[in-house]
Amino acid sequence: MQDIRFDGHLNLIITEPGFVQVARKANHEFTYKNGKKWYSFIFVQHGELLYHFNTLKKDILLQKNDVLFIPKNLPYTATYQKDGTQIKILTFDIKADGLSGNFSAPIKISNPELVFAFTSVSQENMYSSLFLSSKIYELLHFLENAELGLRHKYEKLSPALQEIKQQYFKNEKISYYAALCNMSESNFRKLFKEYTGKSPIEYRNLIRIAAAKNLLKTGELTVSEAAYLVGFNNMSFFYEIYNKD
Repeated sequence: MQDIRFDGHLNLIITEPGFVQVARKANHEFTYKNGKKWYSFIFVQHGELLYHFNTLKKDILLQKNDVLFIPKNLPYTATYQKDGTQIKILTFDIKADGLSGNFSAPIKISNPELVFAFTSVSQENMYSSLFLSSKIYELLHFLENAELGLRHKYEKLSPALQEIKQQYFKNEKISYYAALCNMSESNFRKLFKEYTGKSPIEYRNLIRIAAAKNLLKTGELTVSEAAYLVGFNNMSFFYEIYNKD
């Protein structure tokens, strides 16, 4: 999960800014099974483009002047819906101190002011890292405002997220976390996956693995001792999750 929230105290640095403009015929499709290693902003100049995020079980249709933010390492398939569909793509990475919040999900933004941000990028200035970075900062500003609206939707997950982070070593059932949020288990599972991109158990396992790694860095514990302390009772399963991280 990529955790990014922008505030006045955040030292945010854009790295590896890039730009490309692409035009395709209808039904052209491309797939990134492991996602891209950069964050991306997609802008549709003409036509329509459909994005399918299999891990999120979510489709997003982009039409003229729509912008889509795609987190890095998020698998997806995109299909051009009309002949002559033309898009612009800004790619970048981020270095920042004190990251918080959540930017692990794709976010669609429809705002007339974004059109100028993209139309001002052309072949003439596409190699200027300073210029591209300025446009990315501009887009991140709009993204932050869009995410504020989404954040309110996910506030009800706060009790469960806090409980998992603080009591990750406890083998609580999903129904327990759902009850903390006053939600049905099915609705909790769906909203949690939508917010984090992972199931509650997968999310808890990631926190456990991070905790286990910190314990092992001390050199005072064996692997099995660290695994047990963070909540794993099955070493085979621990190694399976550990090697995936």
